[in-house]
Amino acid sequence: MFFHRPIFRLCQPLGPNRLLLRLKAPRREGQRCSVIYEDGEEFKVAPMYVYARTPHYLYYQAEINLSKPWRCRYFFQCLAKDEEPVYIMAPGSQKTLHAFSFSWTAQDIFTVPDWIYDAVSYQIFPDRFYNGNPENDPPGTRPWQEVPTRDSFFGGDLDGIWFKIPYLKFLGINTLWLNPIFASPSNHRYNTTDYFKVDPALGDNTTLRRLVESLHAAGIRLILDGVFNHTGTEFFAFKDVLLHGAESPYKDWYYIQSFPVRSEPQPNYACWWNIPSLPKLKVSNPEVRDYLLAVGTYWLREAGIDGWRLDVPNEVEPSFWREFRQQVKTTNPNAYIVGEIWHDARFWLNGRYFDGVMNYLFRDLVLNFFARRRFPISTLDFLLGLIRLRYPEAANFALLNLLGSHDTARVITAFQEGLKELPGHSGTLSEALSHLRPALILQFTYVGAPLIFYGDEVGLTGGPDPDCRRTMPWDPKAWNQDLLSLYRQLISLRHQLPPLRRGFFQPLLTDDTAEVYAYARRLGDDKVIVVLNASDLPQTVILASEELELTEGEIWQEGLSGRSFEVEKGQLIIPLEANSGAILWK
Repeated sequence: MFFHRPIFRLCQPLGPNRLLLRLKAPRREGQRCSVIYEDGEEFKVAPMYVYARTPHYLYYQAEINLSKPWRCRYFFQCLAKDEEPVYIMAPGSQKTLHAFSFSWTAQDIFTVPDWIYDAVSYQIFPDRFYNGNPENDPPGTRPWQEVPTRDSFFGGDLDGIWFKIPYLKFLGINTLWLNPIFASPSNHRYNTTDYFKVDPALGDNTTLRRLVESLHAAGIRLILDGVFNHTGTEFFAFKDVLLHGAESPYKDWYYIQSFPVRSEPQPNYACWWNIPSLPKLKVSNPEVRDYLLAVGTYWLREAGIDGWRLDVPNEVEPSFWREFRQQVKTTNPNAYIVGEIWHDARFWLNGRYFDGVMNYLFRDLVLNFFARRRFPISTLDFLLGLIRLRYPEAANFALLNLLGSHDTARVITAFQEGLKELPGHSGTLSEALSHLRPALILQFTYVGAPLIFYGDEVGLTGGPDPDCRRTMPWDPKAWNQDLLSLYRQLISLRHQLPPLRRGFFQPLLTDDTAEVYAYARRLGDDKVIVVLNASDLPQTVILASEELELTEGEIWQEGLSGRSFEVEKGQLIIPLEANSGAILWK
């Protein structure tokens, strides 16, 4: 059955004059759907394209632009081969054409900073990227390429990032996320001592301001890591509680169960994951809330940062994040707020909390198919579509699509471990790199901002923390040049082709036997076609005109190989090598 109601999943205002409409329809051969909408004194027709697929249904989508804002009347028409057209109208319309009617206000529009649509992000663990100033190295700093432990320091700092801005430009990224940089006794700095002070081992506040200015001059934005769920034990408020116990004015900044405060044999205060060095803040306390809100706006004003990545925000009262968003956006309306949410993030992406989240759901699906073959490629398409349908469309473009981070094994290592589970695979480095190639093409051509964990682009490997936090190798002889070339090529194509950054997603075909996946990114009349071959065998993919409105004789350029393809007999025929892909445009 066909289904539509003016509800969130199927009807989303994108602006005063822009409305996104979706129709759930049964899968029928050769089906075409359109939305017919009232615009002024006339009805207009907009074609709809498949947006997501389930085993039995298709979700069609169209964006319509209206001459008058805030209200729209519309209905749908669907045609299948050799069948009469089906009209889908509002309930109670059996006897007359009764259009759906939808009105909205500015408060109904979910918006994200415009620049995030164009972002290619890069994550740096500051201690491990580059040592630009040996004079600020902490005591006991280890040789640069030694295997890391949980406690080792290697001397990476903000000056090191400043020195390597040319490399970041060479790679092509335009957004930088730094793990915590504020004063802390650890290398990871998630146990903050002073939120208003850059850690001396990284530089100082002036160093940060210079870095931000230089990054901005190079066209790169900077996002800092905000750790507002817990502090370190050296934080002034917790130290005062340790010293004065129940008499401390800060005793209600934490969840203290009894006095005196102790950490052994078990802490008698709430702490993150029961780690004594990470006492949990009572953010419901107005004093704590005001303090953290001041931190959130201070660095936007004083250093000119471009947003916050929020650590474990699901463990903090949601009301705090509503106020955090309000104050951050008042200070800088273009600031980006992204939460570390590992699972379904619908609660957090409703316009009241975050612009986007770290898309660990995307990472899980990519690894489970390309590395582990837990399901067929049609299931990958189905599950990716369900995630897109969950969130506001603008939020989909603000997700950080990662394949690895400081909290996971390196992506190459994860692929090696996954392939070892498969019959006939050994999980060698070369095999992992081969299977990684189509996964990377998906990452850089999919909806949302691709995120690279420093060093992945040159072939850095490593298991879970702390092994994933190895130092960045700076000798080009140690780099996997083919992998680096692929990253740079994909980043360049993403910058070059607007549909890859801002276009809607249109699945085209999946072939479970051949392990082939094709989709398009549509932006107005422009489109880019992406074809993935996840098989260990060469495959030939045939795309039909009825899916893509191909014109006989038109030429499509392919960005990864430099080849071109001509439409013949209404078809685009694309031969692909094993574990490869193609990115095509007219």
